[in-house]
Amino acid sequence: SQSDVRTAERVFLGAAGLPEFEVGAAEPFVEDQLMRALHSRADGSSPQDEWPLLRDLYLWFYGHFPRRRSQLRSLIGRTLRSAAHFTHRSAPVGPLLEVLEPVIRGFKAPLESVHKALFFELLLPLHRSNDWQQWDRQTPIIAMFHKELVRCILVFLQKQPQLAPRCVEVVCSFFPTSRESNTPKEVLLVYEISQLLRLMDQRMFQQVSSLVLQQMVRLLGSHNSQPIQSVLQYWKDDRIASLFAAMSTEFIPVLLPALLRGGEPFWNPTVNRMTTLVLEKLEASNPEAFFHAAEDLWGPGKQVPAFVIARAEARAAEKRASAAREEGGGSPAAPK
Repeated sequence: SQSDVRTAERVFLGAAGLPEFEVGAAEPFVEDQLMRALHSRADGSSPQDEWPLLRDLYLWFYGHFPRRRSQLRSLIGRTLRSAAHFTHRSAPVGPLLEVLEPVIRGFKAPLESVHKALFFELLLPLHRSNDWQQWDRQTPIIAMFHKELVRCILVFLQKQPQLAPRCVEVVCSFFPTSRESNTPKEVLLVYEISQLLRLMDQRMFQQVSSLVLQQMVRLLGSHNSQPIQSVLQYWKDDRIASLFAAMSTEFIPVLLPALLRGGEPFWNPTVNRMTTLVLEKLEASNPEAFFHAAEDLWGPGKQVPAFVIARAEARAAEKRASAAREEGGGSPAAPK
């Protein structure tokens, strides 16, 4: 039970924290069998109540027994590699990533090949899963550890920002397709990309700008308000908005049709308000490009906006009703 786990944690860590406890005297008793037993609890057989204890034990052993660090990293790697390629609803991926975060902070820049292998072969593939932890509550598996995963990735990129464009490419490749219909995962990945963009300079952003633009346009065409609002949030971040503004000549002609939706208001009022603010920022970033894009979209001989069509149809219907009343001798008499 949870109370038993908490009791075990307090007893173990309490004893280890006593002044009389000697790490050197305890080290001979930290054997391979103990490490394997610890790993066996992290392979998906432990309940979630036990996960904080597993995390604390991994951190404690890693911090106090340097000779075991390589083995502990290998054991963590096995679990993460398995979770990246197979559906493991009970694997403690989040707690293990919490263990990895301080380990990654200890890496020296520039990163070595073994560190990059951890980044590309273990962390980034964890975005792959499109399965659900709880479908009825719309909780995707990735939501169980996405916060910890993003923190680990950002620590890596702080040491070597040049990896950010490749990271964006991989994250974009793991967006669920329309057939898979996983809106919560889409929202998580949109947020993650925003964190990656904040680390980029203009040169790095140019490497992935077309890919980011493609994903934004696809999500803006959704019938679900959540991914649309997540994308529109990008313009609330001054750093990201400045990256987009520098590419306004390329972005505005593509974004404008997606934002205007043929002149048809979206069903969600919040989306409409946010869209208006984004349109204002796009126009301010490059008035000339905005004018030409609007002319190409709705200028003479071009597409007629939906609201103009609706207004014209309403006026025509009113004229027909008025003509019918005149032919019938005015307004119909009120019933007695």
